[in-house]
Amino acid sequence: MGLYLTVNYISFIIVYALPIALGATLMGNLSTSKLVSSWFDKQAGRALGIAAMGVSFAGFIFPNLTQYFLMDILLLEWREVYLVFGIFLLILITPLMFLLVIDNPRDINQEIDGDSKNEETEVEELIGLEWEIKDLLKNKNFWILTLVFSLQFSSMMAILAHITFYAAEKGWADQAAFIFGMYAIPAMISKVVFGWLVEKKLDPRAAVSISLALQAIGLVLILYAQTPMQLAFVIAIFGFGGGAGLPMSNILFRNTFTPMSFGTSRGLAQPFIALMQATGTPLVAILFQYYGNYNNAFLLLIAMVVLAIFVIWLLRNPQTDLSVNS
Repeated sequence: MGLYLTVNYISFIIVYALPIALGATLMGNLSTSKLVSSWFDKQAGRALGIAAMGVSFAGFIFPNLTQYFLMDILLLEWREVYLVFGIFLLILITPLMFLLVIDNPRDINQEIDGDSKNEETEVEELIGLEWEIKDLLKNKNFWILTLVFSLQFSSMMAILAHITFYAAEKGWADQAAFIFGMYAIPAMISKVVFGWLVEKKLDPRAAVSISLALQAIGLVLILYAQTPMQLAFVIAIFGFGGGAGLPMSNILFRNTFTPMSFGTSRGLAQPFIALMQATGTPLVAILFQYYGNYNNAFLLLIAMVVLAIFVIWLLRNPQTDLSVNS
């Protein structure tokens, strides 16, 4: 709603950098994943995957909803669209969150996975030990996971930010929105698929490697796409690999540092991951300006993803399921 009232570029940036950034973080991946981890253990992989589907679902639905319904049919301008979104969040979503979201099953005399009442020792074993921040910063596994998902997310964000420009450069500007949209559905599906695979005892390092390999294959094939349909198909492959990154990062941090410390460990890694994400997109733009095409920029992204595949196997003693023993 503040964006509706902005009068210049500076005020626009301030609104984005303060209330929107804070609100999006507090109601983002970390909060929802911690909430899911408090309720599920045996099927936490699928539960985290389903929760993460919301990101991809929104990426598919809301741009089209905004363009075709709010702007084309209702003829709203961008300021009015932001106002509608703000009212929607304030009047509908906020009360629903307050009324329906329960932090912990024990708050309403239930147990994780809906099990019968556990002994206190069993509950402690289920949620694991609590890690201190100073111990996390000294832990090799923490930095390995942070680096791997920094590389993966940076590559994803860079492609999503530039794929429409790449399509326009190839002469496919009219199909750019369709090409971009082909990322969303495969990304939604992959979140549940990879969560299910980890539940079925697939080594999480192998699952991450598969998702990274699919992402790398997509990046390579982008350079060889000769038609808009080929590029859209390649983006779908890229989306299926990259879409697994969010739930897999949550699963790996949860497994490695116990459900009790999931919020602390994943939250501590986020500033480092976000910093890497913020550099990927402008770096691709700089390389494009310097060379006059995207070839070298995409080769750099491929190298980043391949590096992440090797680094994930440096992770020691990750849990192969979602039951963490303290």
